[in-house]
Amino acid sequence: MAEFVEADNAEAIIIRIEHKSRKIESLLKQYKPVEALKTALEGSPPVTKDERCKSAIWIVVHRAIMAIKDVDSLFSALDPEYYDVLMK
Repeated sequence: MAEFVEADNAEAIIIRIEHKSRKIESLLKQYKPVEALKTALEGSPPVTKDERCKSAIWIVVHRAIMAIKDVDSLFSALDPEYYDVLMK
């Protein structure tokens, strides 16, 4: 079972999430919402009890989801491996 991240490492997770957020914004500006969602879901959710990390990743995933206009096409374009991560 994965270990929870210590508070010292929470800052490192936040930095990775901020980097991921910038990449997602770039993809959204290129009109690639499915790629943005895949990027948001990669390595998610982080195994941590830190609420800042959980909140930050939720905001990133939510931003990517809200950019998608056609949910049916989302699921046909999204690999099944992302379904469980998305539901978490």
